[in-house]
Amino acid sequence: MNSAVDFPRPIPEYGSEPFWEGCNEERLLMQRCMECGRLRWHPAPLCTYCQHDGHTWEPVSGRGRIHTWTVVTHPVHPGAVGRVPYVVVEVTLEEQSDLRLISNLIDAEPERIRMGAPVGVSFVQQGHGQKLPVFHLA
Repeated sequence: MNSAVDFPRPIPEYGSEPFWEGCNEERLLMQRCMECGRLRWHPAPLCTYCQHDGHTWEPVSGRGRIHTWTVVTHPVHPGAVGRVPYVVVEVTLEEQSDLRLISNLIDAEPERIRMGAPVGVSFVQQGHGQKLPVFHLA
């Protein structure tokens, strides 16, 4: 990936700092509700399933399957100019059937991508120092 101009640094919100710290340690963390036990993404102060306000942060495997994807051919940010075409993928993580994360799929030719294909997480450090989760075909 071209690192001459990076994508903007993620801005932690809704208490998502543990997620970004986990990425820097190359661990994928998700919130788990202390009431119903469901994992959730996006981080939020209340559980999206039961509205409980207690949660923990837990590591997940980073393994999943492609739910959907798109190939971006026009840069939408100066940091994307040297990266096009690139693949944006929605991954269903294996821990829960409705736990999905949107990221990039790296090192894969677009014609090789299939719905349901197994993927694994990797972490790519940006010039500003933050590591971002990305996926690769497993």
